[in-house]
Amino acid sequence: MATLVMSLGLAVPAMAVGSDVKPSVVKIFASKSPPNMFQPWQITPPSEVTGSGVIIEGGRILTNAHVVAYAQQIYVQPNESSEKLHAEIEFIAEDCDLATLRLEDPEAIADRQPVPLADALPKIKDKINVLGFPTGGDSLSITEGVVSRIEYGAYYYETAALRIQVDAAINPGNSGGPGIVDGKITGIVFSKLSEAENIGYLIPAEVIRHFLDDWTSNGRYDGFPKIDAAGATLENPALRDFLKLTREQTGVVIHRVNRPEIADLLKPWDVVTACDGVNVDNLGMVSIADGVRVDWPYLIARKSPGSTIKLDLIRDGQSLTVELPTITNRNTLVQRMTGKRPTYFIYGGLVFSPVTTELVQSAARYFAILGLRGSLLARKIRDYRTDTDDEMVALVSPILPHRLTKGYGVSPLSVVTHVNDEPVKNLRHMIQLVKDTSDKPFIIFRFENDYEEKIVLEPEQVARLTPEIMLNNNIPSACSEDMKDLCP
Repeated sequence: MATLVMSLGLAVPAMAVGSDVKPSVVKIFASKSPPNMFQPWQITPPSEVTGSGVIIEGGRILTNAHVVAYAQQIYVQPNESSEKLHAEIEFIAEDCDLATLRLEDPEAIADRQPVPLADALPKIKDKINVLGFPTGGDSLSITEGVVSRIEYGAYYYETAALRIQVDAAINPGNSGGPGIVDGKITGIVFSKLSEAENIGYLIPAEVIRHFLDDWTSNGRYDGFPKIDAAGATLENPALRDFLKLTREQTGVVIHRVNRPEIADLLKPWDVVTACDGVNVDNLGMVSIADGVRVDWPYLIARKSPGSTIKLDLIRDGQSLTVELPTITNRNTLVQRMTGKRPTYFIYGGLVFSPVTTELVQSAARYFAILGLRGSLLARKIRDYRTDTDDEMVALVSPILPHRLTKGYGVSPLSVVTHVNDEPVKNLRHMIQLVKDTSDKPFIIFRFENDYEEKIVLEPEQVARLTPEIMLNNNIPSACSEDMKDLCP
């Protein structure tokens, strides 16, 4: 199966583009140190990456989030300049892979014109120039191609949005570089298809505007709206007969609604025939431009956070219209990290951390094993929360060696389910349960609903020997900064 990979630039310069665009393309140098999800008290050794960017309105430099995320130092080198300018992240959204940078000295690029964003989607077969600084050279590279497809598809962290497919050469280092049509940014590079030659993807100007408007409207990033319901096509004749649909009636059938608060408005077996007045066909597609058809949830994702959406439905043979509130974040048990570094708590050589999206991604190569052994982490990864503070807590590293834990062998990534027979709701709750046992002779940790062995420790010994465990493993603190108000 073809997969998308982030492009971190070797291209042969193609036809020239306007002289007003090339001076506004920059090379970005980042020293990145992502979090260490399995030893959360550490940061990974810095790695040097390069990417591309473009100057836009307001003195901002637009690039990809994956170029600058977790960067300790960022430098921007304008085209045909030997100077590297210090920059910092202004806005970032990893789900749509966009970021803006601000220079420490904005006057350094005052003589370079911002490149405007396109006002509309490009047309299929439009010629496009992709500018950037691919690896293998220091000068600006320009490749030429055509817009071959516009689709609504996956980005990152379960986000979907429009993306533009082009056949211009895209290579490591091109990430964040602009795709130019008629002197305007029609999109910026964010990935290429690894199994095919000259198939790359751009984030369209429409998505870039959504990102910028989201941040500048209230100083925070919310994301792309959704209703969090799943549907299926209406191609099958038996399904259509079951739903008593005429030949002229088209749409998609809802088979799951994940939000209790809209359960009275949208139900399984409802047929969505139109979204905000746009007809949905039997493949779940809508027309958004000449020759461009995309999946119907695009009509929801393009709206502003907090918007509502109108759906025309057929329910039990009757037509009706409902207006649904949208959300930007699913209420799932596994959520994104709230800070730059992982939350953790160490007790008696056991390293606990919440199960976050970042932890799941880091552990992806272990999921076949986790699934085979019936791990709670693998089974509950897509479950929804009952309460907003619910989370899974797991052992994220092998037990730290010490006589306190002699003979114990709980598997890494095992979920702790109980402390002294009390169910664990989240890490803060677990720490409180641990504190409540400080005057008791024993504390018992249960994992995976007892499919892993129990661990019994003596709180008095743990308190006395914890400094030794920390020293032996060169760990500066038994908990992360955000847990220090609770740490025993």
